[in-house]
Amino acid sequence: MPYSVLVPEWLKVFLAVVQHGSFNKAAKALLMTQPAVSQRIRHLEQLLGVRLFERTLQGARLTPEGERLFRYAQAVHWLLLAAESHLSRPHPEASRRLLLGATPTVSFYCLPEWLHHFHQAYPNVVIHLQTGTTPQLVQQVVRHMLPLALVEGELPENAPVTAVPLRALHFVIVAPDRAPWNTYRRLPLRALHNQPFITRPQGTQTRRWMEDLFQRLDVAPRIVAELDSPEAIKHAVARGLGLSLLPRCLLERAPEQGLHLIEIEHGPLVRHIKAIWERHQVPPPLAQAFLQSLRQVLVHEGGRK
Repeated sequence: MPYSVLVPEWLKVFLAVVQHGSFNKAAKALLMTQPAVSQRIRHLEQLLGVRLFERTLQGARLTPEGERLFRYAQAVHWLLLAAESHLSRPHPEASRRLLLGATPTVSFYCLPEWLHHFHQAYPNVVIHLQTGTTPQLVQQVVRHMLPLALVEGELPENAPVTAVPLRALHFVIVAPDRAPWNTYRRLPLRALHNQPFITRPQGTQTRRWMEDLFQRLDVAPRIVAELDSPEAIKHAVARGLGLSLLPRCLLERAPEQGLHLIEIEHGPLVRHIKAIWERHQVPPPLAQAFLQSLRQVLVHEGGRK
C-alpha cells in the first residue's frame, strides 16, 4: 500500500494490520517489530475505548468498531495522498500512467467525456483502459492488476472490494418506432410478457439482473436474440426484431433512427455505475485524481438536468 509522507504513524500501522490481516505481517511490511505494532494498536484502542481487532490464530480481524474506524481512516488516507500528489507535482510527468478498468457500457458511452475532462487537468498522463465484464474486473482489482474499475453490473456476493456509487442508470423500454409501440409514452413492465425480447447473453450480469427482475414480477418475455453489446441490441430493435431494456443515457445523446423510448410505469428502473477498488487498499494518487475529476463532471451533469 502506498503511504503518504503526511500519514501519521497510528494510521499507517492501523491500515497495515487491516491490509495484511496480521500483526506480524504488518510489522514486516513496515520494517517494525511485532511487539511495536501490537503496542501501537493497544495504545490506539485505549485512546478510543474500543477494541479494533479480534486476535485469532489466523491473524487479526476487524471488530465492528474497527470496521467503522477503517472507513474513516481510508478516507483520511485518501485525502492525504491526494494532497501530497497535488503539492509534489511541480513538473510535467509525461511517463505517468492511469490504469483503469471499465465494463463495455461505461467504456463506450460514458468514459470518452469523463476522460476528456480528466485529460484537460492532467495532459501528461497516459490513460490505459481495460474493458471487461464486472466479474472479470472484480478479479483484476482483487489481484492488484487494476487499482480502479468502473462497473454497472451487480457485484459478486462478498466481493472484497470497496464500491462507491457514481451515477444512476435509468432504464427504459426500447421499441421500434412504429405502430403500435410508438403510440405509447409509458408502460408497465408487464407489457413485455410474451413479447419478442432482445437481451444480453447468458452468464452476463445484465442478463442475470433482468432475469431476476422478470421473475419477481412474474413476467416472461419471449427471447428472440442474445446480443453481446448495446449497439447491436439498438440496431436489432430498430429493425423490428423485438423489444429491449436499455439505459436512457445510451440513447439520448445520439438518438437512433427507428427507435421509440417508453418510460416504465410505477417508478424508475435503476442500476448504478460504481467505482470499485480493493477493500483494504487506497487507490493510488492518479486514480484518486481521476475520481475527483469524475465527481466534478457528474456534479455538472446533475446541474444540467
